[in-house]
Amino acid sequence: MQANQLGSPIFIVGYFHSGTSLMRTILRREPSVWVIGDETLFFQDLTKVRKRFPNLGDETIRRRYIRYLVCLALAGPRYTPSEDEGKTLTEVGLSKAQFEQIVTATADCHEHERLFAAVMDCLTSIAGKERWLEKTPGHVYFLPEILRVLPDAKIIEMVRDPRATLSSRKLRQTDNTWLEFRESAKSNDQVRESNYDPVLDALMWKDSIHAARDHRHNRSGDILTVRYEDLVHDAPATVSRVCEFVGLPYSDDLLNVGWVNSTTRVKQQGAAGAEQAAGVSTAAVDKWRNELEPAELFLIQSLLKSEMRELRYKTEPIALGARLRAPMLLGGTVTHLLQRMNKRRRSPERARDSFVRIQRRLLRSLGFAR
Repeated sequence: MQANQLGSPIFIVGYFHSGTSLMRTILRREPSVWVIGDETLFFQDLTKVRKRFPNLGDETIRRRYIRYLVCLALAGPRYTPSEDEGKTLTEVGLSKAQFEQIVTATADCHEHERLFAAVMDCLTSIAGKERWLEKTPGHVYFLPEILRVLPDAKIIEMVRDPRATLSSRKLRQTDNTWLEFRESAKSNDQVRESNYDPVLDALMWKDSIHAARDHRHNRSGDILTVRYEDLVHDAPATVSRVCEFVGLPYSDDLLNVGWVNSTTRVKQQGAAGAEQAAGVSTAAVDKWRNELEPAELFLIQSLLKSEMRELRYKTEPIALGARLRAPMLLGGTVTHLLQRMNKRRRSPERARDSFVRIQRRLLRSLGFAR
């Protein structure tokens, strides 16, 4: 198992609905790349992980932790084992012999983050690939932690017009397809109703941009910012630039993708009438113009004016009537904030982190903090 000879790992980060899934689907078409099966949420859940596996010097705990990491990578966080629950190694596609190989190859690793990276290296080698790719949008807030453990990692930050991003979030609150499959729409009514708020989501988009800004300036060789709009309007040039940055060969076959999350499905009929991949679509770029109310646009553009200018997104003129209606939308923001912090919906650690980020961004926007 030649894990130490692998190329640098690739992380795709950015605010939600910014094209991270599309970029992941494009790069997974490169034969040398092994793509982790789902968003691991690893670095943002690290506090919880350390509590669950406190002493990696204990070989029993270390083996349980490796099994957890294997299931996390191959099946996703929904299927990671909890005590005796979760998928077996066979169910996720790993033999007992391969598991023992990983245990042996990582015998000298007793730090949670480094063991995560080492297990991903091993799984990449087992798959016969040369490097691995992980996509968790929320890891944009944990770039220092990632680069401390993996200083040679390549980070792709996806950014998208905040109006389009928030429009996508707004639409998905009434779209059952985004709900977790094991939960009914009825049990998620509160989640769906509080999924979108123009003020909170604008501030979180802003915080995502700021989280990566220092690293874009200080470690530009490790982080590449890609605008979703550039990707869909000039896919060959943009993907070629991405490939050059991460050190992958470019080919037009990388663009042969179909429908991916927020991108709009475009159908082409073959000879047998079957749906075929239609490439990268531009259909989702300007949908926000028909989905966001003028008052919402006014709030979003007011809160994000400087960041939009920095990322070359032009603001739209807003009529006086919409400006006067905008304060009425603020009334629901406090309610939405409390709903988002509901610990029944998320881990206490993640709820606390989100609250701190929102509070910090709100105070900065109001001029009370720097």
